Amino acid sequence: MSTVASITVTAEIQRFDPSQDAEPRFESFEVSGLANMSVLDVVRSIYENQAGDLAYQFACRVGRCGTCAVRVNGRPVLACQERCKAQMRIEPLKPFPALRDLVVDRTEIESRLASFELAPLRNNAHPGQPELIAPDLAAKLCHMDSCLLCMVCVSACPAVEERPFDGPAFMLKLRHMAEHPADRRDRLDQALQGGMLECFNCDVCTQVCPADLSPAQAIRDFRRELFFGRGKEA
Repeated sequence: MSTVASITVTAEIQRFDPSQDAEPRFESFEVSGLANMSVLDVVRSIYENQAGDLAYQFACRVGRCGTCAVRVNGRPVLACQERCKAQMRIEPLKPFPALRDLVVDRTEIESRLASFELAPLRNNAHPGQPELIAPDLAAKLCHMDSCLLCMVCVSACPAVEERPFDGPAFMLKLRHMAEHPADRRDRLDQALQGGMLECFNCDVCTQVCPADLSPAQAIRDFRRELFFGRGKEA
């Protein structure tokens, strides 16, 4: 019977308590355990056994809630899905402000999402009963709507660092609504206002997405619509 090897992990974790610290600092910890531990397993072990004041977030532990997102050795990941490494530097997601340790302030994220009004703007009132939709379109919409809003793609996006660009997760949410057959709001205009044209088309967002989505394709679809036009049936 095969056995899982053990590992000793050295984890440098960014610590920051705004009530006490002028600047963030790193604190080093060692954790021993199975080699297939997740980053979240390591962080939880540190919290439970070495640093009870460490602030971090998680909920589902199965890659569906998106709340445990952090940067590990400079790469944004879901902590519950990323396997541990012998040497890790764990930081909160950038470019979001850190509230404390690994917890970021999502106020601006939620405000931006609210401003998009991500519900169908209809020409006519809802009929009060289920509306017919093509099965392939329904499957596409359900897949696009599986975005976790973990902000891993936004943290990985080089354009967000350099340009006035909301980021790929927001473009994906807008594209989901643009594909919705009942929605009549101008989602292309919202994408343009959100800096859609600032995207480098590097596909990094698609490569890091924990939900196997392609925000880059959503942006390409908006660009195609901008140059060639796209209408919905009335």
